[in-house]
Amino acid sequence: MPRILDGFVRFLERLGGKTIEIAETPIRKLPSKELTIKERLELLKKMREEIEKEKEKEEEELIEESVEWREKEIKEPFSQRLAKGVLKYFRGPVESLSGSIRGLEEDLYRANIMMSKELYVALMLAVGLISGVFAFLFGIIIEMPIDMSLLIGVAGFLLGFMYMRFYPKSVWRRRVEEVERALPYVLRHMASLLNAGIGLAETMVSVAKSDYGVISEEFRMMVQEMHKGSSFEDALASFEEKMKSDMVSRVVKQILRALKFGGNLADILYKMADEFSFEYRIKLMDYVQKINGISFVYMFMTVVMPTLLIVVIIAGSIFAKRLIIDMAGLAILFLFGFPALSLIIIVMIKRAEPR
Repeated sequence: MPRILDGFVRFLERLGGKTIEIAETPIRKLPSKELTIKERLELLKKMREEIEKEKEKEEEELIEESVEWREKEIKEPFSQRLAKGVLKYFRGPVESLSGSIRGLEEDLYRANIMMSKELYVALMLAVGLISGVFAFLFGIIIEMPIDMSLLIGVAGFLLGFMYMRFYPKSVWRRRVEEVERALPYVLRHMASLLNAGIGLAETMVSVAKSDYGVISEEFRMMVQEMHKGSSFEDALASFEEKMKSDMVSRVVKQILRALKFGGNLADILYKMADEFSFEYRIKLMDYVQKINGISFVYMFMTVVMPTLLIVVIIAGSIFAKRLIIDMAGLAILFLFGFPALSLIIIVMIKRAEPR
């Protein structure tokens, strides 16, 4: 029993010594002499400066992060940000609607619009809603009845939505037109390099680096596909499928035939360039003849007909002693009717333009 008590006492003594040692450690770190008031003030001043520097550093990092985020947002197109916002809150309706729209992915690919199908459908809905709201407000401004304003708003939504649906096809057609217009110059470029002894792959790289517009962009894509492992024939076939153009198909087939069976590819490209240039001149002459007739119709529809209509309305109102057409009808006729006719004629002229 005494041994147990002696062991317990020694344990308490060691524990107490360890506790005193730990408690005295911070005291040993303090300076042996007491600080004066001046030294304490200098120490507080240094601590304050260090705290302010840390705050400034944190604020600078926060500003840099905000600037980087803002630059990233600015670089992203507004249309894409708008589509992402709609998709964020209406993902379910957008996905169900995108499943019912056929051929949209192919149209986006041909138009070179780098957006997913769901994101583009969200953009279609956003544009439709914006155009519908503006159409409704326009009806309110011209003091139309609320039901007519709502009807105009619905029509504006449908027009905006359908316009965005067919927008990729219009972009694709414009790209094809630009490719066909620049194709004779590109063929001469390629033929001259081939005559100089440069290979076909290097010739395509040269066209891709040149400034021929859309066709240079398409050649860059073909070169990238070949760098990723696609064969030359597959890249040309993809270009042909994307363009869906008779001129491009003829060029691709002639190049593949020359590579397969042999022949002077430079002479073939020169001849095709001359053929395309001659065909374009013939189409241009036909276009000028068509424009002469269409321009007369355009002048009549946009200048003569509105004037005659005003004269008829004034004469009829004088005889009837009242306005034969109300102001809402006149507003719709002059703000929508005649501009729509003018737009139709302009579209006809644009469609008749040779490619």
